Amino acid sequence: MKFNRETWYSKFIAIFLFFAFPIAAFYLGARYQKLTSVPIQNVVISSPAPIEKDVTFETTYEGNLLKYQGIVALPTPCHNLNQEAKVMESYPEQVRIDLTIENPSPDKICTQQVTEKEFAGELQVSEKAAVSVFLNGEQVY
Repeated sequence: MKFNRETWYSKFIAIFLFFAFPIAAFYLGARYQKLTSVPIQNVVISSPAPIEKDVTFETTYEGNLLKYQGIVALPTPCHNLNQEAKVMESYPEQVRIDLTIENPSPDKICTQQVTEKEFAGELQVSEKAAVSVFLNGEQVY
């Protein structure tokens, strides 16, 4: 057997290996990916764990103007914060600030990363006004 000479079977082996290796590599790679990847349709998107009082809040008075601001920690960047302020007509006034965390649409995929969202506002009330802040219906301040 001479190793430095071209024969018909050495050409056949070279051509066979030229096609066999890429096909085998593609098949093994596809099989490996199936074993390691998680199909999206099998992922259950659940609501994130509730946030426990991750709200900061402060108020300042200037004349008869109440200025408030704060920060709420949201479970993901895709969540929205809705804010509504109500003044009850009594003396002293009672101010209720309702904050609601709105979940993203179910078809939206979002990383779970706690994100801080600021809220602020101004109301014309006396300095004796009582201010309360509610997050999703629960009083936090």
